[in-house]
Amino acid sequence: KNKAKIFEEQTGLKFEHRNKILVFNELKKTKQNLTSTLVPKHFAVNSDENLVPLGGLSNSETLHCNENGYFSIFDSDRYGFNNPDYEWKKNEIEFLLVGDSFTMGECVNRPHDFGSVLRKLSDKPVLNLGYSSNGPMLQFAALREYLDNRVKNILWFYFEDNDLQDLSETLDSKILNKYLKDKNFNQSLKSKQKEI
Repeated sequence: KNKAKIFEEQTGLKFEHRNKILVFNELKKTKQNLTSTLVPKHFAVNSDENLVPLGGLSNSETLHCNENGYFSIFDSDRYGFNNPDYEWKKNEIEFLLVGDSFTMGECVNRPHDFGSVLRKLSDKPVLNLGYSSNGPMLQFAALREYLDNRVKNILWFYFEDNDLQDLSETLDSKILNKYLKDKNFNQSLKSKQKEI
């Protein structure tokens, strides 16, 4: 049997064959706050580098991807990451996750992403800074921008298949190199969400 038939039989749902643009345009008719995922790496390597975001658009319903017969959608937090926004209000953060698309929860909905599963298993606050195509340079920048003294543990998810390629593609980024060369460098992204 093909993937679509198996999906439909097991879930009772119709397999989504349309491309992302068609789905986005259809959903946008009723969801005014809908956006699509951005890839921060493109800003780091293809721009004049005045500002490199490290996540997506904040406080938005975000259409992501389809690898499982449906397009995943998540409500982004105040900084554009895949977290319930209330996690940022916690006095203590047990786990801060850093990584790429796997960490972000690529193509699955909550509560099946890493952050949600870890929240449920530990019954502790979890913040997820993972984002699609964010290799080590962007992950380090995210730590520098968003890590604070409330965090008890950092979990870095390294993915051998593409993290070295992502690292190679961002090594020449002037703005990302500032994070390495200047321990005080910061883009102040928390206060630039409107600009992002």
